[in-house]
Amino acid sequence: MGRSCPVYGTAVYLDCLDCDSKLCKSIKRKYSQVCIGIDQSYNNTGISIAADGELIKVKSVWLDKCGSNSERREKLRKVLDKVLKSCVDNSENVVCILERIRLQSRGFINIDYIKSIGALNSVIVDVCSLYCVQVYSVDTRCWKSQVIGTSKPKSNRYGVPDEKWPTVEWLLKQGFGADILIDMSETRKSKGTFVRGNKKYMYNNDAADSAGIAMFWFVGEHEKLKEEK
Repeated sequence: MGRSCPVYGTAVYLDCLDCDSKLCKSIKRKYSQVCIGIDQSYNNTGISIAADGELIKVKSVWLDKCGSNSERREKLRKVLDKVLKSCVDNSENVVCILERIRLQSRGFINIDYIKSIGALNSVIVDVCSLYCVQVYSVDTRCWKSQVIGTSKPKSNRYGVPDEKWPTVEWLLKQGFGADILIDMSETRKSKGTFVRGNKKYMYNNDAADSAGIAMFWFVGEHEKLKEEK
């Protein structure tokens, strides 16, 4: 299993045991603890980073233009590999939290959904393992209630789904409005959009969710986490 090395990049565990210089121990990291929050989806996967109790990055990876689910998983793997390398290089400790798979939706079990998201989760776990980063999952209602303060839907005038708005509103208050604002003026999409000035916009609720998940490590109850292997 590989781990980050300031000399060789990703080194094998046995290489670390045989290393006499231990140069990596003398390098001062920028952060003490980093958590990567992921709201996984084959359409748009949110990936946010929280460090030492504060959000530092809120982004997402659009996968909807890929031709197949295999291509989507490969694109996510490449992006996540870069994110992990940066986080490991700049932090003493790194963990990853993703949203737990919903086994039931509106009282029904969607086998196809469970299989597809399970495959996406496997990619996340496998890439993280290359950097010796532990992966945990957290229930949707759990992280929302403990980070956002509520898991109840809330109406809004921005076209954001009611169940997503509390998280978007929370993130706007954190000062990350520009990071989740998408210009939709050149598209024909109207659902989920709003008009400001002469332009049409949409809030990226997937990125917002990943931000809430990233912050769970610092404000949530760790016993609610489940390790993913």
